[in-house]
This record gives sequence, structure tokens and C-alpha cells, in this order.
Amino acid sequence: MDEAGSFYRNDDRDRRGTHVALRWNGRLRFTVPRQSAAQAACWRTFRPGPIEYPLRAMTRLPRLFGAVRCVEAARLISIREAIGLEAGLSCCRDGGPGVWSKDTILLLDRAANKPLYIVKAGFGEPIDSLLQNEASWLQDMRARQSLAHHIPDLVFHRYGADSPFIVQRVLSGRLDDRLGDAQFDFLQKFQKQYSQTIRFEESKLYKDLLSRLKDLRGRLAATWSARLDTALGRIERSLCGSPILMVAAHNDFTPWNIRVEDGVAQVFDWEYARQEQLPLFDPLHFTLMPMALTRHRQTKMVQTLKEMLQLCNLRFGKEYCYEAETQALAYFIHICTLFLWGVRGEAVSHPVLDSYARVIDHACRI
Repeated sequence: MDEAGSFYRNDDRDRRGTHVALRWNGRLRFTVPRQSAAQAACWRTFRPGPIEYPLRAMTRLPRLFGAVRCVEAARLISIREAIGLEAGLSCCRDGGPGVWSKDTILLLDRAANKPLYIVKAGFGEPIDSLLQNEASWLQDMRARQSLAHHIPDLVFHRYGADSPFIVQRVLSGRLDDRLGDAQFDFLQKFQKQYSQTIRFEESKLYKDLLSRLKDLRGRLAATWSARLDTALGRIERSLCGSPILMVAAHNDFTPWNIRVEDGVAQVFDWEYARQEQLPLFDPLHFTLMPMALTRHRQTKMVQTLKEMLQLCNLRFGKEYCYEAETQALAYFIHICTLFLWGVRGEAVSHPVLDSYARVIDHACRI
């Protein structure tokens, strides 16, 4: 991979490059068109946060800031050929390091430079599996009348570990960081479509947890091994034995993966969706993941967790909130084992792992 990433190649001759590859803190973050209107569409869609204005400055003075002029490479051109000639300029958000790393490409309308398609693409079997999972969920939900208008249109997908990608229509609407009526309305419809009563120990969730823990044996720090073993023991004692209600979960249900338009939540990024999960996973993730990423204090997270469990009991009812505190503990273990498996158990400091570890320890001491 060169300085311009997987989907662009350096082309600084006579300043003919159509795009600029932007690096921040030593790694590639975005590749954007040099044309100003297309750049604006990129920033509105990707919302890079505090680094947006420094990145904008880099596009105006690329040589001064070490940005690289580039053009689309063969791999992106082949994606264009697969979906047709409707799309115009492209922008790309680099996925960064990690086993599940994938790039996200925004393709704009030729005439108006408005967002048209989102392409997610990467390399390797883990990415191929994630994108296959997302395409499968979109196809299944499109066939369900109550869910069809809540998800993006699937335009094209290609499988294979060497070059998997998926193309979807861009959703309209606004970003809403409040867990309100639109989000609860969607979750109630979604969970109803995929609900079933089974034993926890027979569920995909429990089998996935055991599989990840087995794979992590011998790789984790002693504190993490003890923490996970203690938490899993509590979960097993509380949930195993009798049939309980389980549902499907998006498993990345966050404000930035949802757009709200006319009171309707439209949800994207379905690659981690899974059946036979616990009902409280998605609403807890919506509220607690942004707090973890911004390193909120443990006391604040614990208080917010209590408030969320009370709210869910009002909105979902007792059956969906069965053993609510244990569901919350299972959620924390589920997310932490995913993160730890992704880094193969290496001792890394990550805001989500650090924040959730403190909440797990608090829960297991009660």
C-alpha cells in the first residue's frame, strides 16, 4: 500500500492529481477530491469531528502539510465498473489498522456532487465474512414490510477474500444522539421480527462468547482473564437453565449509524448483526458506547446504566428486560471480547476496554 491507500495511487505530476490523501498522527485518514463542492459533501457525510478543520487546511496547502496528490487506482475503478457510470467523484475514509479494518468510500452524484453510494471494502476473510453478513441482513429485512423503509438499499456486493465490497444507497436524514421514539420504534419492530424463546446456553451469543474466550486463552493479561471468568460465571448462574427471550441485535447501534427523517430511524452498518442476542444490547450500546469512547467517569456510566435499564423497562416491558442487570453485564463482556479478539488479546489501552472494564468490576463487586 502506498501513501494514498488501497484505492488511490500517487500522481503528483504537474499537479494533475484529482484527489488529496490526508494523514493525521502518522496514518492515512481521508482521501478527498480537490474540488471544493465535493470536499464539502465528504465532510458532511463522514463528520470527522475535531480534526475536520486541520484536514481542510491540508487540502488547501498540501505540500506544506505533506499531503499527497493522487488519482483513483484500478481497484476503485473496478468497483465503478461493477455498479455503472452513474457515480461521480469519490471520497474515502481509511479504516486504519485491525483485523476488521475496511475502507469506506463515498461516491457522489455526477451532476450535483450529492452523496449517492456508500461502498465498504477491504481485504481478507474477516472482512469478507462481515460484508457477507451485512448483505444477508439487508436482503432479509428488505423482504419484511415493517423493516424495509428503515434500511438502505443494497445496490451491489462482491464476495471473496481478495477483494470483497458492498455498495449501498446513502440514507438521508439527521443525526440524533438521543435515544428517543424513533429509535425505540425501530428496535421494537426489529426485535419482534426476530424474537424467539430458547435456552441461553444454546444461543449463538453464548457459543460466540465461549469461542472467543477459548481463542483468547493464554493471550490475555491475568486481570482480564479473571475479570471475564468472574463475569461469565455470574451470567451463567443467572441466565442458564430456563428458556428466555432472545432477539436479533444490530450490535453497533450507535447515533452515528442512524439517520432520523420525519420521525423514522434509518439504520445502516449491519455487518455485526446477529440473531439470538439479548434484548437490551442495542439500547445499551446506543447510550454507553459514546460515553466509553469519550472516557466518562465510572460513576457517571453506572448512573446512566441504571437510568437506561429503567427506561427500557418502561418501553419494552418485563419480558424483554428479564434479569436486566445480567443482560447489561453480558453486553459489556460481549463488546470487550470482540475488541480483545480483534487485537488478539494484546495489552492495548483503548477507551472502550478501559471504560467497560471499570463498569464490569463494579458490577461484579456488588
